[in-house]
This record gives sequence, C-alpha cells and structure tokens, in this order.
Amino acid sequence: MTISRRDALKAIGAVPAAAGLTWSSADVAHAQEQATRSRRAARAAKTVYAPKFFTAHEWETVRLLVDVIIPRDDRSGSATDAGVPEFMDFMMADHPQWQYRMRGGLRWLDIECRRRFDKAFTDCTPEQ
Repeated sequence: MTISRRDALKAIGAVPAAAGLTWSSADVAHAQEQATRSRRAARAAKTVYAPKFFTAHEWETVRLLVDVIIPRDDRSGSATDAGVPEFMDFMMADHPQWQYRMRGGLRWLDIECRRRFDKAFTDCTPEQ
C-alpha cells in the first residue's frame, strides 16, 4: 500500500496548528543560521549531519516526510536538499516546550500508517 503526497499533506498539514507551535522571526533566523552552519561543517568534514533532537527513527521519518511534501523536481531540489530537516532539528533542540508535541505528532503518523497500511510511515512508499 502506498501513501500519496495529498494524503501526507492532509495528515500533517494540521499538526503544527493543532500542536500550538508558533515561532518568532528570531527563532526562525537562529535555527536557519545553526542549520546552515552545521550542514556546511558536515559537508567540509565529509560526514553527515547528526541530529541534536530527533532519534534515528524520527530523523528518517522527518527526512522522508518533508520530501513527500516538497519533492525534488526538474526545476528545484527537495526539502531535504534545502536543509529543512536540519532546520526542524534545531527548532526542536532550542525549544523544549515543543518537543513533546513534535514527538507525539511523529508517533501519531506512525500509528496512523500502521492502522491504515500495517506499516510504519517510513515503510510506506510515496506515490510519485
């Protein structure tokens, strides 16, 4: 069974609002700066970025999810190419008050995929 981009967007679209996640422009700028710096450092060291907040499974889920929402196409790169997962990781690491909600949302996504497709989100194949 596959999960479509439309279904993924519907499922995840309401999560930030429902979770009460709101960010100031200073929060966003700080996380963007940290994510950019960390991505460059990892690239220079020829390593991969090591998440500060997300567990290995959450990291895999986030990377897949953002690319389902914003996939690579002929004109531009994907959300992962743009550093969205790293940005999210820094937003969560810097704001402990949101961590429970983020983890809960990712858990909910897995639970819902298991209920519907008998697989974790990362084991569902997005329709292209």
